[in-house]
Amino acid sequence: MKKSYLILAAVAGLLASCSNEVLVDEAASNTSAPRAIGFSTFSEKATRTPGDYDLEDYHNTFAVYATKKSTVDASAAEQYVFGDDASTAAGQKAGTTVTFNAGAAAPNDWTYSPYRYWDKQATYYFRAYAPAAAPLALSYAAAGNAVNAAANDFVTTAAYALVGQNLQGAAATEAEILTGFTGASGEDCDLMISDVVYEEGAAHNADVNLVFKHILAKLNVTVAKAAVLDAAKVNVKTITINNLKNQGEFSDNAYDGGTYTTGWSNVDYSATPSTYVLAYNGTETTLNASTPVKPKYFIESLVMPQVIADGQSTVTLVYTIETGTAPSTHLEQYTATIDLQDAFTSFFDRYNYTLNITIQPEVITFDAGVSAWSNFSANQIIL
Repeated sequence: MKKSYLILAAVAGLLASCSNEVLVDEAASNTSAPRAIGFSTFSEKATRTPGDYDLEDYHNTFAVYATKKSTVDASAAEQYVFGDDASTAAGQKAGTTVTFNAGAAAPNDWTYSPYRYWDKQATYYFRAYAPAAAPLALSYAAAGNAVNAAANDFVTTAAYALVGQNLQGAAATEAEILTGFTGASGEDCDLMISDVVYEEGAAHNADVNLVFKHILAKLNVTVAKAAVLDAAKVNVKTITINNLKNQGEFSDNAYDGGTYTTGWSNVDYSATPSTYVLAYNGTETTLNASTPVKPKYFIESLVMPQVIADGQSTVTLVYTIETGTAPSTHLEQYTATIDLQDAFTSFFDRYNYTLNITIQPEVITFDAGVSAWSNFSANQIIL
C-alpha cells in the first residue's frame, strides 16, 4: 500500500508596531512582515520505488479546499479560504489550483494566486486532490457548509475510464520504475485525494499535513528466468492482459467505515465483450541471468478496483528460448496463458500489485532401452 503525504507550509507573519498600537496576529517573538500561506510536499510512501518522496514526481499541481470559522464571532458563517465562495449554491465545486514551480521566490515552490494569510482568530479545515486537472470535485451537500462536513464528498465529475496505458515501453529494472501517471490528454491519471486536516489559526503547525491516498490500484508484471536457462537466451516478445473492467464512478462517502471496501461503483467494461487490454509489445527483451535473480518489469499500469472472477481475465506471455552456439543453435517460440485469478482475486484502491512470472521449463531428456528378443517357436520338423 502506498500513500502520499502533502504538507501545506503556512506561517503567519506580524506587523511592526509602536508601543501604543494593538496589532492583529501579534507575537512577541516575530515582528516580520506577513507571509502568505505556502505549500511544500513530500510522500512517505508511494506506489512506486521506495525512497521516492515528492508529490511533484507524480503531479505538479493539486486542487485545495479550505474553510475557516471565527473563534470570536459565533454568528459568523464559514468562510472559504481555498475553493468556492460560501455564497455559491450546493453542488460539485472546483478547488484552488496550486502549481509546482521549482525555485519560485514566494511563497515557495508551490505557487498560487492570489495569496491567503492565516487568521489567528479562526479554525481551519483543509482537503485536496491531485492533479488539479483530474476529473474530481468536492461535492457540497449544502451551500456554505464547512469543508469537513460529513455530507460533503469527493466524487468523480463523470464516469472515469482507464485507457490501459503501460509506462514500460521498454523493459525496466525496479530502480527504473519512476515515472508517474500524470494524466495528460489521452493518458491514464493516478488520482489522489486527501483526508481532512484541522488547524487552529492561533497555534497552527508550521506545516499542514494533508495525507493523500491513491483511489485506483496499480498492476505490474515482471518476468525472470530460472537457473536451468542460464546457458540459454530467453527473449520476451509480448505480454497481454485482457478483459479487466476499466470504468466506474467514485464517491469517498461510499467507503464502509467498518470494513475495507472501495469507493468505486458501477465498475464495468467499456465494451461487451471488453476491448480493454493491458499490453507490452515493445522491444523484444533478453532476460537477465538468474544468479542473482533480477526480474525485469514489462507492465506498469493503473487498474480499476474490482473483483476478479474465475476465468474472467487471462495473462498471455509470448517468449522464445534460444540454445546452443553458432552455427548449431535452436530457437523455439512459446505461448503461455495464465488465469489472472490464480494470482489475484481482487484489486483494491491504494494497493500496488505485482505479478512475478518465472520461466522455468524442464529440459527434454531421453532414456533408451532395448527390448528383449521375442522367441518364436516354429512347428517341429521331424526327419
